[in-house]
Amino acid sequence: MAAMHPTPAEVVPYLAVFTFVLVAALVFLLLLIISRVGGWSLLARRFSTSEAFYGQTWGWQSAQLRGWCNYNHCLTIGADEQHLYMAAQMILRFGHPSLLIPWHEIEVETGKCFFGFYDVAKMRVGLEERVTLRVYGAMVNRLRMAAGPGWPLYAIEQREGKIYS
Repeated sequence: MAAMHPTPAEVVPYLAVFTFVLVAALVFLLLLIISRVGGWSLLARRFSTSEAFYGQTWGWQSAQLRGWCNYNHCLTIGADEQHLYMAAQMILRFGHPSLLIPWHEIEVETGKCFFGFYDVAKMRVGLEERVTLRVYGAMVNRLRMAAGPGWPLYAIEQREGKIYS
């Protein structure tokens, strides 16, 4: 008796499920790698939070970790006088828990980029971790205003007479 081979119609559902599982596994793996290489997972060891953040927040923002790992238009960034808050959009949360970082754990250096057209804030996050985080444009002043006296450069900027609004 000859062996029965499955027909293409019988194979297609299994192939579709296998393809879906494979793609999902690759996406999750990629998210874990980005989290590790960019430094998010390192920061999450001390600064992850599952609590709601009640300070000012801005959705669909961009930031750069460690100088090359770009999170473009996929972050919610927030601030109050005590903390910097960062959360990835829901679809990218795997490997990226929300972060709540006290301002005293952050050193900030501000300047200009793109031929002086955009503000940039280069932050060294975590006194132990020292992960570089950059935010650009209007987000710099938004964070500065929301943090108020908590902003790491607040005293220096007040002495120099810089007023931001």
